[in-house]
Amino acid sequence: MRKTIFTLTMILAVVTAFGQTPRNIAKEAIPVSMVQVTYAAQLPGFDTRTDYGFSNTIGGSIIHKTQGNWIFTANGNFIFGNQIKGSRIDIFGESITTVYGEVIGGGGLPTALATFERGLHFQAEVGRLFPMAPNPNSGLFVQFGAGYLWNRMRTEYQIEVQNPPLQLMGDYQYGYDKMRGGMALHGEVGYLVVSNTRVYNFSVSLEVTYARTKHLRDYDFRVFYDENGQPQVMGYNDKSKRFNDFYYGIRLGWMIPFYQRQPDEYYYY
Repeated sequence: MRKTIFTLTMILAVVTAFGQTPRNIAKEAIPVSMVQVTYAAQLPGFDTRTDYGFSNTIGGSIIHKTQGNWIFTANGNFIFGNQIKGSRIDIFGESITTVYGEVIGGGGLPTALATFERGLHFQAEVGRLFPMAPNPNSGLFVQFGAGYLWNRMRTEYQIEVQNPPLQLMGDYQYGYDKMRGGMALHGEVGYLVVSNTRVYNFSVSLEVTYARTKHLRDYDFRVFYDENGQPQVMGYNDKSKRFNDFYYGIRLGWMIPFYQRQPDEYYYY
């Protein structure tokens, strides 16, 4: 994967550097290709808010801005957070937890568990730049796109020889992670700066992501007991059920632009 990203970046740089006529970025709109690294702080909405709280996203993008100030972007993002909604009993059910929400390991002692949100979001976008300061290649931008998003709950534990969490080890963990995924729509509005000197190149934006998702696991292992003490197994997931996953927040980006600069002008007298 790293080799693929590196190769695409090098191809982008070479094509951009040798395929363009030198231009003055400070005075005119020019085509610019960029590699971008981003961070986003996000809050959940709709069905996402039921399971998760605040989350972070780090990502990478390949961007091309045309001379006419159209923007085309392909990016991928990794979602991570540590705010899981509900008690341990809600998360793991009543069959493997005590009344205090503890999971007892193979040695008969409570295990040390930590739960996290994890996810991925891939998308392609198209947008428009409206030039402002500091040059015709910087300014307010708006873009929209579509892609795919999935999220799940990850459980981490300390492996203890005398007290392993057998109920959550190996493939058993997948029966509790609530993994779901589906097609996603994304919108973003912000400010892009491509500096005259290639030193300060960044973006800041507000964004929203909506995904229509479904269960990606066949079975939910959680068991709850009714008022008569009878076990109620969650059982097979309904694959026809749909969820409305929603994230919104602020994104910061740092970019490396690739374009052929016009040589500096020198005057001799």
